[in-house]
Amino acid sequence: MKKMILQAAMVVALATPATAQMMSAPAPTPNLPALNDEFNSTSLTEGWKNFHEVEGWPNKLLKQDVSGTSKGHLYFEPGTSGWFSDQQAPFMFKEITGDFDLRARMKVSGRKGEVPQTQWSLAGLMARAPKQGGKDTWKRGEENWLFMTTGIAEELGKPVIETKKTIRSNSSLKLRPAKLDWIEMRLVRVGPSFILLYKYDGDKSWTVQERFYNVDMPQTLQVGLIGYTNSYAVDNKIKFGDTFTYNNSTFDHLGNPDLAVRVDYIRFQKPKVDFGKSWLASVAENNLTDYNLTNEKLLSMLGD
Repeated sequence: MKKMILQAAMVVALATPATAQMMSAPAPTPNLPALNDEFNSTSLTEGWKNFHEVEGWPNKLLKQDVSGTSKGHLYFEPGTSGWFSDQQAPFMFKEITGDFDLRARMKVSGRKGEVPQTQWSLAGLMARAPKQGGKDTWKRGEENWLFMTTGIAEELGKPVIETKKTIRSNSSLKLRPAKLDWIEMRLVRVGPSFILLYKYDGDKSWTVQERFYNVDMPQTLQVGLIGYTNSYAVDNKIKFGDTFTYNNSTFDHLGNPDLAVRVDYIRFQKPKVDFGKSWLASVAENNLTDYNLTNEKLLSMLGD
């Protein structure tokens, strides 16, 4: 018995922080559908939090309402901002512990026209690791998140889907052709596997856009909606140098923030696939991001 206790203690001592967390993971969020919001009322459902309020930064939203500007939709217009490296932008989220399957139907446009006229004007879904202390204890190099967005990026008039993963504030992005239309975005977490999917109205099946694997993401994440626009209006010495000033200031007097976002609904549910609750199963059996798993097989595992 003493030998078994000693072996268990050695395993815990040798575990990485992420492994140790999985071995003593908090209970998953119960009743995920209770987090849904159809945006049919003039107020949000319970549990929504705004990033700037939680961490103490300025509000970079130009406008936000529910079933006001656009009947039956959440409507918002981001101000000058960007999610890249240590940079921050509008983000409204709910906190989720454990696995989830999130879907949101949305449409992006310019504030006055169908197509944003400003570079890097996109919106979509994000999952972010919370930071303790917020603005008061902010340090560079502590951002950990992933997202999928759609809109206009570097080339005006060419819609894209952007996927991005940021680890310790080092961001890697990918741009792929898209269209500006109603789109249902989907973000699935199963342990360390994160799958990003989408389908347009009329599509018969989901398109797998990206698969991310990150064993260091904590069990509890901020999960929800982001938008950003007009980041090129900010001087690079601030944007990539004095990032604290970038985050702690508003620059909407510069350039032309030009993004409007309509969200029809956001819905949460438990994923169809489950690899068990043990930390070993999550890293030894979870094959959702493996190269030899085809998209067709992945979709059959995730379900519709």
